[in-house]
Amino acid sequence: MDGSILAKGGTFMTGVDATEFRRACGLFTTGVTVVTTSVGHQVHGMTANSFTSVSLDPPLILICVDTRSRMAPLLTEEKAFTVNVLGHHQEDVSRHFAGAAVGWRGTFVPFGNSVRLDDCLAALACEVYARYPAGDHAIVVGRVTDIYRQERGNPLVFWRGGYTSLAKDLPGSACLGKIV
Repeated sequence: MDGSILAKGGTFMTGVDATEFRRACGLFTTGVTVVTTSVGHQVHGMTANSFTSVSLDPPLILICVDTRSRMAPLLTEEKAFTVNVLGHHQEDVSRHFAGAAVGWRGTFVPFGNSVRLDDCLAALACEVYARYPAGDHAIVVGRVTDIYRQERGNPLVFWRGGYTSLAKDLPGSACLGKIV
């Protein structure tokens, strides 16, 4: 690693290398979503973990879309889309919409002016509110028009380039400290 210095058990680098940038950002744990839109009777979707709420009034969210992806032009032409929050049991769904051939055969249901995954933890139907260029991605801001959520289930989590789950208190686990 050119220009790197070991600092307190970690690595400090001067300059920004794309691989190291991805590795550093991968230390931020995210949930996993699938963004869906429909054109006629065809459903299109993509896996996205760059999703966040923006505003309560009006209710706004944002997603980031690679401008080279097949979804990028659809989120310009189509004004309606849905952000589907995946459950821990839906890794195959995430992989399918990320482009892997996993043989997933799921169902969609009408939702707002688009569609949602039948078995997602939550879904936010949105209308495109704004779109901003940002390097090789576009930031798409959506105004939330409809909300669906389940009362049960744990989220699918992505960390360090892989899928994982939330830690749980297990019977007999030791408490390592106390927050005061």
